Amino acid sequence: MFIKEVKKQNPGYRKIFISHRLMESYRTERGPRQRTILQLGKLDLQKEYWKTLADRIEAMVLGQGLLLPVEREVESLAQHYANLMIENQLVLAGTDERVSEAPPPPEYETLDLKSFGHHESRTLGAEHAGLSTFRHLGLDPFLKKCGLSPKEVLLSALSVVGKLVHPASELGTREWAQSLSGIDELLNTSFRHLSQNALYRISDTLLTHKKVIEQHLREKEKDLFSLEERILLYDLTNTYFEGTAKGNKKAKHGRSKDKQKGRPLVTLGLVIDEHGFPKRSEIFSGNASEPDTLLEMIDQLSESRDKKGMTVLLDAGIATEENLTLLKEQGYQYVCVARNRPVETSEINPDGLITVKKDKHNKVEVEFVKAGSENILYCKSLAKAQKEQAMKSLFQERFEEGLKQVRQALKKKGGTKKYEKVLERIGRLKERYSLIGHYYHIQVSERNGMATNLTWKLEKKQQCEDRFSGSYFLRTSRTDLDEEQLWSLYIMLTHVEDAFRSFKHELNLRPVYHQKETRSDGHLFITVLAYHLLNTIQHRLRAEGIHMEWWRVRKYLSSHIRITTAVTTKEGKQIYLRTSSTPEPFHRRIYTALGIPLNPLPQKRIRLENL
Repeated sequence: MFIKEVKKQNPGYRKIFISHRLMESYRTERGPRQRTILQLGKLDLQKEYWKTLADRIEAMVLGQGLLLPVEREVESLAQHYANLMIENQLVLAGTDERVSEAPPPPEYETLDLKSFGHHESRTLGAEHAGLSTFRHLGLDPFLKKCGLSPKEVLLSALSVVGKLVHPASELGTREWAQSLSGIDELLNTSFRHLSQNALYRISDTLLTHKKVIEQHLREKEKDLFSLEERILLYDLTNTYFEGTAKGNKKAKHGRSKDKQKGRPLVTLGLVIDEHGFPKRSEIFSGNASEPDTLLEMIDQLSESRDKKGMTVLLDAGIATEENLTLLKEQGYQYVCVARNRPVETSEINPDGLITVKKDKHNKVEVEFVKAGSENILYCKSLAKAQKEQAMKSLFQERFEEGLKQVRQALKKKGGTKKYEKVLERIGRLKERYSLIGHYYHIQVSERNGMATNLTWKLEKKQQCEDRFSGSYFLRTSRTDLDEEQLWSLYIMLTHVEDAFRSFKHELNLRPVYHQKETRSDGHLFITVLAYHLLNTIQHRLRAEGIHMEWWRVRKYLSSHIRITTAVTTKEGKQIYLRTSSTPEPFHRRIYTALGIPLNPLPQKRIRLENL
């Protein structure tokens, strides 16, 4: 074997194009001949190493060991081209178990046990579950219907399943697809020459079809799982940018739910049903007012043909009087947390409380408080009370410690003593500990513009205790629910919290590295699509009694792999087998619950004579 350089020049152009080929010499009746084994492209390697590279490729393909050390660059190129040769010559030797009527007949060889080698190990399990769900939701034919080419459909599957299985940037997804995952084999393609820009472009393409894709998924999931869509939950979360994101008009500074102060943000609004299936998503600026976002979503919500009896669940931040009025005008019912306290907890009759939940961790008691056309439910949670009392003690300790430091400064040399400056320090403390500070009465003694003493007292003790008592009020326009039914509806808001937790921790929503608006929007939308797959998988697993978070399922499925085994026969022939590992009990349990094959890929085999 040897390497040959080929020069070409197109008519009318001065530029000469150079490429290289891996060649083989062989004898025929008409004399020696040469044939091309592999196109190498343009080889970036000094000519003195070409023969070494050709010999090393031949040795790898034939399974021969390394006799003499070679340059690291030569070894890397040889490994790459040897793998290409093996892949290009592989032939099917097995059949898919879904259509196989009988196992293939046994084949026997005498093998050199010392010659066994394994390479090209790739993960298969989580990819198999994710890609099967992608297809189960009908995304393949629907994306083709949207005008995407077959290659774009493959890249769409890679982007969405990649976000589900290996959440990363486009660069990380590309590296995962090329070096770690068997998703290319599952898709019957190769991502060896995949460019990072291709993933950027498919993100842009999917974003342009966002509305119809979400509508398709809503209808498909509703049909597959008989979803009634009687309950809709709406909430928002935000994520932060790496960098300034000056080219993104949605990147704004606001209150970060990830406590990333000073970083620009972007906000994701999500509507889901009681089973956690997303219905709509919208991307808002980072400083978007929570109440105002509902106005932008309501038109999309109103596309539902049957709003009668549909209930929207809202958190307190969105449940303004204007939004509740808007929902009623549109024909929706609502359940929300009250933004204020209709009555003081001291006015609640403790003998009228009904227990709706009781276990070793918590006890929840409720009582109806009627108020005109609305029902208001008072709720008291023991676990919430314990948490809030711990918060109260911590806030009090830190607030009073701050006041002590202000008072000590009045007697220290160089300390803040001017009356106005002391008031400013106290104001900053009250702002920092706003949840507790306004319950205190603080008095500053003053003489000739200088503060002389500072005293404080927790004045509104009962109001403070009520605030941290673990109690809250629910508001609803529905009058057909009893106490337990209403509280159970409210608890469904935890599904939104679970969804956002999956977005951030299992799908790596944060941070956003893109600086352009369309790219950051595409990143968020692909994450939403991956969540459709995640929730579908978990919904089907729960139906089979498997209650596991996706990150754990993904972790254990990663041990199902695809690998190439090379072995030498007694006659000196080289055999390569590309096989999947035997599914373990956990793999079988998950695959069976999802209704997908235990072995998604057939065995492939090649037998090579000495070259």
